Amino acid sequence: MALRKPPPQDGQLELFSAVFTDIVTRDIQDAMEVPFLSLSKKPRVAPIIYSGKGIEITVTGGAPYGIANIWDWDLIMWLLSQVREAIDKGQAVSRQVRFHRHAFLKSARRDAGGIQYKRLEDTIARLKNTNVVTTIRSSERQTVMFSWLEYVHIDRDDHGRLRDVTVVLPEWLFEAVRDRSLILSLHPDYFLLTGGIERWLYRFIRKQAGNSAQGWKWRLETLYERSGSSQRPSDFATAIRDIAKHGKLLDYELQIQKTNSQELLFARKEGTSAKAIPETIPLPQAQFLCLKTTTYEKAKKIAPGYDIYSLEDDWRQMTKKNDIVLKDPDAAFLAWCRKVAQKPVRVAR
Repeated sequence: MALRKPPPQDGQLELFSAVFTDIVTRDIQDAMEVPFLSLSKKPRVAPIIYSGKGIEITVTGGAPYGIANIWDWDLIMWLLSQVREAIDKGQAVSRQVRFHRHAFLKSARRDAGGIQYKRLEDTIARLKNTNVVTTIRSSERQTVMFSWLEYVHIDRDDHGRLRDVTVVLPEWLFEAVRDRSLILSLHPDYFLLTGGIERWLYRFIRKQAGNSAQGWKWRLETLYERSGSSQRPSDFATAIRDIAKHGKLLDYELQIQKTNSQELLFARKEGTSAKAIPETIPLPQAQFLCLKTTTYEKAKKIAPGYDIYSLEDDWRQMTKKNDIVLKDPDAAFLAWCRKVAQKPVRVAR
């Protein structure tokens, strides 16, 4: 009798219980700077399609649930935070996670009650219904496909309401949270932000600007492209201006600036001193700037803890400024990363 070898995930997953309270909320960096989520509470069935920096993303979710939105992502962040906390404490973890409704609602700073139980169940349905196809963290010429939740089992109370839930996280998320360099902590008041664009913008700034004393700038057009928003560009720009009028977003200072007839958003972590501010205005497209997906993965290993995309922007600026002609751009970028990583001062994330 001939039997093929079973796949690695063929074995029974151990059950991990999400029980930690008052822990830091973490998010995965891969999901903080590119569009994976709807920014509206209205059901979105139109796909999210993004291509840039050597990666491809397609997110779909049919009726009646539509694509998971940025409020649904609270559950994913909380589950990942539970897993990371267990890892930090030296405990065994698994992609199969069981939790009680009150544990999540309390941590996400939401009220407990019938309407919230129903909303939580809707959240779970949208996460399960959302399908992702991406080349992020995949080898060259490879694509990964998954749903935000692979499997869901719901136990109900005597009133038929969701009580305890068991879910299985996709390997793509589980791999990220096990690698400390791929996650970032969020401000404790993040869950209190009410606007979808506000939430997306904070996560984007947290990933891009980090704790840099210099701060950072982005064109409003760039923000629109990275957000995956279904709004008109003009409406999205108005929303960004309205947020910036408050002068801050949680622990980041915000300001709208104009340079060479272009409108930019400037952000810097509160309490840091101002220095020369780099601008992430896209350079004119050149063929060599299209790096391989595997190059980014190699760069992360060469310069662990660095913002690889910020390094890439600096490298592009240097190459353009010095009119350097590259025969092998991937090798040149990796050499740049090695040089930066050898410096005693690390690039703030």
